[in-house]
Amino acid sequence: MKITIWSDFVCPFCFIGQANLENALKTFEHKDDVEIEYKSFQLMPDADYTPGETYAETFSKMKGIPVERAKGMFEQVTETAEKAGVEINYDIAKLTNTFDAHRVFQHARAEGKGTPFFKALYAAHFTNGEVLNDEETLVRLSESVELDGQTVRDIIHSDQYAQDVNVDISQASSLGVQGVPFFLVNDKYSISGAQPVELFQEALDKIYAEEQAEK
Repeated sequence: MKITIWSDFVCPFCFIGQANLENALKTFEHKDDVEIEYKSFQLMPDADYTPGETYAETFSKMKGIPVERAKGMFEQVTETAEKAGVEINYDIAKLTNTFDAHRVFQHARAEGKGTPFFKALYAAHFTNGEVLNDEETLVRLSESVELDGQTVRDIIHSDQYAQDVNVDISQASSLGVQGVPFFLVNDKYSISGAQPVELFQEALDKIYAEEQAEK
């Protein structure tokens, strides 16, 4: 069974959805036969970090909503994250552009490190307040999943993998994906959003049974 996940590092529901899927897989009888592949998606391609500006201030400007409303939304997301077992700290998180991070991710995926890279950047952004388009940050996080730091620097200072990122995004568009996370199982069963653990469990069991019946 192959699960393809379109996601962005600054998408809170992607972080939550990944945790819920992992918890569902713990009880899935055939978990050892599951392959997970991440694909790039930019949730907020116009995002740009402004030093000294809070996450809520940046988000409110981008979405055209009051800061207090943004903070209220974040409180709800934080509570949902806690239930999923992941930590989101909006007080220190820094909203930024993720295109360079996705270019480095494409390299990580080619090296078989796509999933650990995604997990590292989720935590870096949401839990630790890292700036994901900062060169030194990207190099350090890449090295933490055993990628070569100099290779990552070379990628950042070039346009390498830009086409690969755009291909992933185009694929999502062709599938009608308008938001992430988006999960595609065996290239034909889709699951949208940060679904509860129970729904993932039911979906995995049902899909496996249907696939076996077709053989």
